[in-house]
Amino acid sequence: MAIDSIPARLFEQAKRLGGKAAYYEKRGGRWQPTSWAGYAKQVRQVARALIALGVQPGDRVCILGFNKPEWPTFDVGAMAAGAAPAGIYTTSSPAEVQYILDHAEAPVVLLEDRDQWDKVLEELDDLPKLRHAVMMRDAGDIDHDRVLSWEAFLARGDETEDSAVDERMDD
Repeated sequence: MAIDSIPARLFEQAKRLGGKAAYYEKRGGRWQPTSWAGYAKQVRQVARALIALGVQPGDRVCILGFNKPEWPTFDVGAMAAGAAPAGIYTTSSPAEVQYILDHAEAPVVLLEDRDQWDKVLEELDDLPKLRHAVMMRDAGDIDHDRVLSWEAFLARGDETEDSAVDERMDD
């Protein structure tokens, strides 16, 4: 049984409320619901993907972007994988972004768009621990060996068993 944590509470809520809406997102001009079960599945897939990328318990990961569904999904998924997420203000300069990413020794950062990627790219030589930049949906294609689209990132989670997430949550 997982300890009482934010991810554990989310997964418990998903069991209780299953098909009820956890949140709504405006897509294509319409508000689209995501169920509690769907949200929990997304969070678990993020945790699995982070584990597949080599994120270890106690690692820090960062998030640099505006409030979109990927933000809290990545945030709670990181916790489920045993990592500590840290947000970075979207108004931060490239030097400030570099300072936070380097100080956190973050191996992975979630980015909203090309503008945020450009800040990281400008300072990439001074980010020795950063291995992956994950782009939020609709960020556009970025051709760089460290960049993963949201979809490619989630697909990496297929390399990790659910039991790995459960073990980390139990720890």
